[in-house]
Amino acid sequence: MKELTTETCIRQQVDIEKLQSLRKQLLQKDDLDKLADLLAMAGNATRLKMLFLLVQSDELCVCDMADIMGMGVSAISHQLRKLRDRGVIQQRREGPTIYYQMTSGIFKDLLIELFEIDD
Repeated sequence: MKELTTETCIRQQVDIEKLQSLRKQLLQKDDLDKLADLLAMAGNATRLKMLFLLVQSDELCVCDMADIMGMGVSAISHQLRKLRDRGVIQQRREGPTIYYQMTSGIFKDLLIELFEIDD
């Protein structure tokens, strides 16, 4: 790790303790890579719409999402698989139908806040 320097720009004052504290906090946040991956995944418009629908409705099947979004079932299934592989959604089977819902956690809470939805 590169040593902390205060010579990277021109400034009137520098608070070395503050910089060192922030650097230490940043280095301790191992979950930042995971969060960046989740945000990148949600940055796709189709997946973000799907997440919005799942947050709004609690659970939907592939056919429901396909009908709402005007897309094919296979395209929806492909995107759902990506969300499921990252642990963002979970599924439950009822007969031949599989229903999808958001997993609980900070990412769901973040989306609720982002979409300004009361849970």
